[in-house]
Amino acid sequence: MLDDIESVDWPRLSHAYGPAEDLPGLLRGLAEGDEEALQNLFGSVWHQGTVYEATAFAVPFLIRILDAPDADTAGVLGLLSVIAEGSSYMDVHQRFLPRSKRDTDEVRQQIATELSQVAASRTAVAAGIPTYLRLLATDPDEGVRAAAAHTISALDRTGTEDRVTPALRHSAIADDSDLVRASAVLALAARGEAVDDQIIDPAPLPRLAAAVSTEATRRPDGADRERVPDAVVEVIERDAPACFGLFQRLPLDPGDPLTWVVNALAPHWELQIRLLTAWMRHPDHEIREGAVAATEVPMLTWRPAAARLVPALAAALSDRSADVRRSVARQLAGAGRANAAVADQLWAAVGREPVRYGTPGAYALTALCRLHDPRADVFLADRLAAGPSTHTANLDLDGLHAAIHALGPWATACRATVVDSIGYAAPGNDRIGLILAAGRMAAPAADLVPVLRRQATSHPHATSRILGDLGPAAADALPELTALRTSVEAVVRVNAARAVWRITGDLDALLAVLRADLNQHHALQALAELGPAGAALADLLPPMFDDDNEWRAVCAATAYWHLTGDAAPVVPVLIRHIECVPRGMIAVQTLADIGPAAAAAIPLLRQAVDSPYRQAQWPAADTAIVEDEAWIQACEQALTRIQGAPPPTRPDPRATTTT
Repeated sequence: MLDDIESVDWPRLSHAYGPAEDLPGLLRGLAEGDEEALQNLFGSVWHQGTVYEATAFAVPFLIRILDAPDADTAGVLGLLSVIAEGSSYMDVHQRFLPRSKRDTDEVRQQIATELSQVAASRTAVAAGIPTYLRLLATDPDEGVRAAAAHTISALDRTGTEDRVTPALRHSAIADDSDLVRASAVLALAARGEAVDDQIIDPAPLPRLAAAVSTEATRRPDGADRERVPDAVVEVIERDAPACFGLFQRLPLDPGDPLTWVVNALAPHWELQIRLLTAWMRHPDHEIREGAVAATEVPMLTWRPAAARLVPALAAALSDRSADVRRSVARQLAGAGRANAAVADQLWAAVGREPVRYGTPGAYALTALCRLHDPRADVFLADRLAAGPSTHTANLDLDGLHAAIHALGPWATACRATVVDSIGYAAPGNDRIGLILAAGRMAAPAADLVPVLRRQATSHPHATSRILGDLGPAAADALPELTALRTSVEAVVRVNAARAVWRITGDLDALLAVLRADLNQHHALQALAELGPAGAALADLLPPMFDDDNEWRAVCAATAYWHLTGDAAPVVPVLIRHIECVPRGMIAVQTLADIGPAAAAAIPLLRQAVDSPYRQAQWPAADTAIVEDEAWIQACEQALTRIQGAPPPTRPDPRATTTT
């Protein structure tokens, strides 16, 4: 079977980990049923979606191994499936390269080479069609027949219809296994074939596969997209829960079953919500939990979805299943302003559930803090005032971190206890979180400065920043800040020099530090704060406008405008970065500061505000909605300012803060 395997010059070829000299041994092991060999091949000839030079040479041997008596035939078919769907690494990741390197001759050549390897790999897999069809028709193992259907689904349609489509249709109708019929239906749909006639299958799994596939393959731009047929909806609503435990048998690996179903209904967020709301009332707690998890799909995609789903989620905060309650509270923690309608239910959850990491109580508390609810403020004041437990010298912040991160000027009840707790929190992230919270909360300088002075050496990043924000009221900390200006860390040097300037007005010392560290975006942000007083460094900024480091480009453009008032070279740079990421927020805020001279940004800002879609680019599920809501607000404010509203009153950056 593998007698000629050494005829390939494997060391000359490469896979994910370098020279492919190990492939003969792995392929022989695979033929003998070595599971580790299969896993190693999943990491070498195919790796996280990418295929390689050696892949096409390995495929003919993989096809032969399908007939090896000891081989994991279904597993090998799975490997062939992902190879057929493999891609070029650089073609996928080109957009993540620095801007100056995205379209070089070298990158274009690499993409061309890799795409030729992709094509060769797909052609090699397609050569196995006779074997796949034989396995689909005759193998006694339903798992192998299902896997064969899935492998066929991964092949290009062109030139294979006459051989493949009739075989898949026969299996979709006549195979005695509901798993195989469902897999054949999914394969037909993946190849663009109609499968709506299979929604009358006697078993739920093939029916559901047909219903989901029928919706997913309808024309994306036609009138039939406006409404999902009633028969399809009926099958999905009834059969998705019935198939919940069967999905893992499918070779396509759909992941969470209800999430897979809901994703297939992507254009229809109102239908998604209808189904999920019904499934959250299902008698089986696993179905309810799966439905709650799947609410993430519409909530993170469609802006109107959160307000529609939050009431149903809040009703499930009292579910009899602890797992469901935990999943519900986790979703609500990230649901944003829609939670205002269920604040009382969230508060009730805080009262009846423990507030520890990963508990419904902790998630509910986070949701309330993000709403600026005064009850959460008082709760944190009481919890922090309890101090360290008898079992540890440090304050226990378990379950409080996300809530503390949401504290700001609105939280007045716990402000004093936050300051008092800084010294008792564990060094590192716990203590830093409290320091930053105290700064956001505008804690009185008279209380905060002595505490921060004691933390200046051990936690210099946070303390130097907050002391600088306090301005002249932090004068007692000048000895510590002066020492930090010579820190080995650029961020600390910049923060400390900025703080000394804000306290004393020592501009020359700050400019010297900023000049030395101007390639750091923290330094550029501090320079922007100087305004015209920093004009001596303005000429250093334009070369950074096209920098590969996008943070540096945005912050350099922002600083240039604040130093010079010249919007012409700055606005195009900022427009390029209008996207819902932290540097994009800075860009939009600067466009708002520029005002009418930034009129060219209006179309993109309007699009960001009016879009029905969430805009967060790198969303974590628990913050994406909050980030998008802040993004909408920032874009709306920019539009108002650009279209002629007066700027807000800005305090003197060196003005004395509250003491």
